[in-house]
Amino acid sequence: MRRRQRGAAVVTALLVVALCVTLVTTMFVQQQASTRAVESRRLRAQGESLQGVITAWAVVMLQDNGARSSIDHLRQPWAQPRQLAPLSVWIGADAASGATFAQGGDVVTLGGAIEDAQARLNLMTLVSTGDRTQPPGVSDVGVSAYRRLLSTLSLDSALAAPTAAYVLRSLRPNGPLPLTRVLDLLAVPGYTREAVEKLAPFVVVLPMPTTVNMNTVGPEVLAAFIPGVTVSQARTMIADRDRAYWRDLGDLSLRLKALAPAAPEPQGLMIDARSRYFIVHGEVRGGRSLRRTSALIYREGIGASLRTRVVWVREQDPEDLP
Repeated sequence: MRRRQRGAAVVTALLVVALCVTLVTTMFVQQQASTRAVESRRLRAQGESLQGVITAWAVVMLQDNGARSSIDHLRQPWAQPRQLAPLSVWIGADAASGATFAQGGDVVTLGGAIEDAQARLNLMTLVSTGDRTQPPGVSDVGVSAYRRLLSTLSLDSALAAPTAAYVLRSLRPNGPLPLTRVLDLLAVPGYTREAVEKLAPFVVVLPMPTTVNMNTVGPEVLAAFIPGVTVSQARTMIADRDRAYWRDLGDLSLRLKALAPAAPEPQGLMIDARSRYFIVHGEVRGGRSLRRTSALIYREGIGASLRTRVVWVREQDPEDLP
């Protein structure tokens, strides 16, 4: 009888010990999870603040260029990327001395680059947004340009018409969700993930229809906006442009006529030498941590009337499309 009692006591004691170990382990795991959550929130807040530093730098660069010139081209200071550097290089040693942006003792570095969003084909140019006298409608010029770009990229050019129809419907109160990024094209019947990935470097979704900038556009998009010009000819034009930027449509027309005499006059082709939308690509590194973000900046006006605003800021996942 006593042996049975001792055996039961041993089993009970073992069960109590096991329960205590389980409770302690659970509490430890919960504490670790809570610590990681707090650290994650802290790092996110730091990342947002550091992204703000990069965005503020971009705003200053764009404001300065807008105040000095009515033309945007790739030789100007705003178009030169800023390489990864410690925070003190960005905001000054005195300002950085009071900051606590460090991760595990590692110095946090920042890098940034400004891209002219109007170097890409803006999918909103497939429609005209209308005004008090005219309702929104499909833009023949925009659709034709998009059709040529799709063909250049060996994609189905017939996608241009349904894409324009989708964008137009999205402007209506009861329409589908509007496009906000290139990946949203998957909502339009006919697009595949592979097609969208191929398109991503050449198109963008901006809040309103825009022109393309003749001084920043690449050969594929330039050829798309000038009927009768091949990508090879556009590449030759851009090589000439990179030696001496174009001031206006007159400069572009002279070069165009010398290269392709049969090409139409560039008037009405949605091409300009100034941009209003820019994308800021930011990168923050600290130890093994890496955070990439992008921000869309809108700039309008010249001189005293110049103003800028941040339209959106997005955190980028390596698997995401723009």
